[in-house]
Amino acid sequence: MNKIFLSFFLTIFISQILFGQEYSVYKSKIDTSFVSSHLGYEKKISILLPDDWQNNNEKKYPLIIVFDRQNIRSHNQIINTIDYLTASEQMPRSIIISIESDNSRRINEAKSPISSESGKAHLNEKYLFNEIINLAESKFKASQFRVLIGHSWYGHFTTSMFTKNIDNLSAVIALDPFFKQKNISLIDSISTLNNLEIKHTKYFRYSIGKDYPEDYRAIENAKNENTNSKIDIKGSYFPRAFHNAVPGLGIGEALYDIFEYWSIQQYTFFNPSNKSVDVFTELKNNIINHYGNNLNFSLGVLNGKAWGFYNEEEYLKAITVWNELMNQYPSFSEAYLYIIDAQQQLRLDTSKTKIKFKQSLQLSQYYSQEEKKELLSELK
Repeated sequence: MNKIFLSFFLTIFISQILFGQEYSVYKSKIDTSFVSSHLGYEKKISILLPDDWQNNNEKKYPLIIVFDRQNIRSHNQIINTIDYLTASEQMPRSIIISIESDNSRRINEAKSPISSESGKAHLNEKYLFNEIINLAESKFKASQFRVLIGHSWYGHFTTSMFTKNIDNLSAVIALDPFFKQKNISLIDSISTLNNLEIKHTKYFRYSIGKDYPEDYRAIENAKNENTNSKIDIKGSYFPRAFHNAVPGLGIGEALYDIFEYWSIQQYTFFNPSNKSVDVFTELKNNIINHYGNNLNFSLGVLNGKAWGFYNEEEYLKAITVWNELMNQYPSFSEAYLYIIDAQQQLRLDTSKTKIKFKQSLQLSQYYSQEEKKELLSELK
């Protein structure tokens, strides 16, 4: 991509940020397109950003890439499920990139050139890693925690990416995939992962319906024969579900499974029986050691735990947790008001915290101007 086009492309991104009310957590949507230097034609994409994302902080977010944006029903179900689970504190806020495929090109994008002369999966792979993921990291602060979600042919493609690029992916969700092309068996490729030495857990989740019972039996056998403790393979079977119904049936459980360990760690901290602040560091390290990347605790869990300490008159502990919240969610300025309140309970000097609050609020894009005025009026 040349510099002139890139400049124009980024201008389009900036000008098309829209703030809507479609979702609970994801407030900013960007629709755009660009010509892939690898595929050689235009690809349309959408980028969804969580409500606390903004340019002027360094926070990084997990990246979720969803293929087949053009299939509106299944795509919307996947996005709404992500939003629902995020709002329910079952998965962390993420950057979501949805990629559209022209139906006349879609199958070739997932076909390997080993199977067909028209296959472009190798070029699609370069598009994914060199263009989409690079864009997500360089312009939207995506972390190296990456999840791919694909249905049907793209279930096949994402499975292939899991076997070929497992070091560069955290999880793949394949929705009603098939595992064979001419000269290719992805089941064999998955089985070879048994001998792979990796440090952190990688997730492969699949959901299969009535059209691919043989593929379900094959992947179940591969799962049962898997001896690699770092390769977590699990799936679901819907023997009477039509092909286009499987994404809606399988996506929730698959996402929950991938982030269950993260959820356990943050609930261990949030649990009322936990009276320690210091355990936070241990739990955070557990997440990093398990996934290979940091995944921030949810805003609700951190805020809820701080208020739990506050209500027990453990004001110093509450302040510690709210400060950690501000480290992870720097645009959530009102936490400084809570810190000021706790400091006042302890008869501590609040002048520095008030300065931090005003500075944070000025930079924050989390609040409307009216909300900012209201928060400033609460400053005592």
